Amino acid sequence: MSTEYSARHLSVLEGLEAVRKRPGMYIGSTDERGLMHCLWEVIDNSVDEALAGHGSSIGVSLHPDGSVEVHDTGRGIPVDIEPRTGLSGVEVVFTKLHAGGKFGSGSYTASGGLHGVGASVVNALSERLDVFVDRDGSTYAMSFHRGEPGTFDDSAGHGPRSPFTPYIDNSELRIVGKAPKGVTGTRVRWWPDPEIFGTSSIVELDTLLSRARQTAFLVPGLSLSVLDDRSETPEQHEFSFAGGIGEFTEFLAPDDALTSVWRLTGDGTFTETVPVLDDAGHMVSTEVERTCHVDIALRWGTGYDTVQKSFVNIIATPKGGTHVTGFEQAIVKVLRAEVEKNSRRLKAGNDKLEKDDILTGLTTVLTVRVAEPQFEGQTKEVLGTPAIRQVVSTVVSKSLEDKFASTKRDDKAQSALVLEKIVAEMKSRISARAHK
Repeated sequence: MSTEYSARHLSVLEGLEAVRKRPGMYIGSTDERGLMHCLWEVIDNSVDEALAGHGSSIGVSLHPDGSVEVHDTGRGIPVDIEPRTGLSGVEVVFTKLHAGGKFGSGSYTASGGLHGVGASVVNALSERLDVFVDRDGSTYAMSFHRGEPGTFDDSAGHGPRSPFTPYIDNSELRIVGKAPKGVTGTRVRWWPDPEIFGTSSIVELDTLLSRARQTAFLVPGLSLSVLDDRSETPEQHEFSFAGGIGEFTEFLAPDDALTSVWRLTGDGTFTETVPVLDDAGHMVSTEVERTCHVDIALRWGTGYDTVQKSFVNIIATPKGGTHVTGFEQAIVKVLRAEVEKNSRRLKAGNDKLEKDDILTGLTTVLTVRVAEPQFEGQTKEVLGTPAIRQVVSTVVSKSLEDKFASTKRDDKAQSALVLEKIVAEMKSRISARAHK
């Protein structure tokens, strides 16, 4: 056995080749979960446009041939030449890892994409991908085969097995028609590669619908439609919720309402040092000021279950993080103070409220929007940005203090109900412990 070990023995995987070699590093798995990850990478690009105020509708279609299509009414992927690469914006987005507006300093202030690998990884793991862009009065098109740009001969039928000719020198973003006046947007259709996903992996409709509904709740004004055309009887679903997270809270609540939905909103700023690309393409450490927008909807019910959903830029954080810590610290502090103020009326005694007394029967949807959030762990389910804890705590404290200090009849009545409920929970807890 040879013991020689030199530079020629090293494998260097470049660009999308690395994605195809180790897909699990980018999408987690190559089963249905990985397929859904790919779908949401593309949908999140469209959601980013909606979050930035561009476009109000997103459509998802599941075709009989196994392909998936996402179309939006955003600005359309840029079609001009990106100066550093010499490629069109479309080709950069679909062939370069970590490329796109969310990595710059101005296009998106709160991106929904989690890992930023987005369209390029989906392209690499697709047997075929077609993209159409309506922009500047024209419709542009480009096609790819397993990440490589080129053209398909669809004269005998449109699909991933059509004869493919790769571009030899320069790729070509083709103009294939005129876009109607004022119409902009992007349409992406891709065929998952059976070499990666096998033939048994499919997009689960129920999982897609649940996530689509959640996204529509989190982005009020966004219309998100899903068409499943894979069976003899196509299914069409539409999601749009003008009430946003307030409506989401009512949807999630498992019990009858004790209070109406309360909204706690506000902004805070903090500074952090981050690496930023300068004009020469070099990474330099720069101190930047971040603005964090906090929007929370909550309501107490007559039951005992606690329901809490937290999000950062519509990214779910099922294991919480600094935003949840800030919320819970503030709500405990404020409600303890309110109980102490009203101790005689409530007959609360000298016992101290605990967090569970307050959260019992509480349904909460907690959202923050901030540029470049930090996550903890491999699964990205926990927000780690330290400064967000204080921002959320400050917003929640002020909003709740204002609510309990309000002289409006309805606010006073609901505040009294909340205090009575949490004191009753405290007394039940203490009594249960005493009888153990």
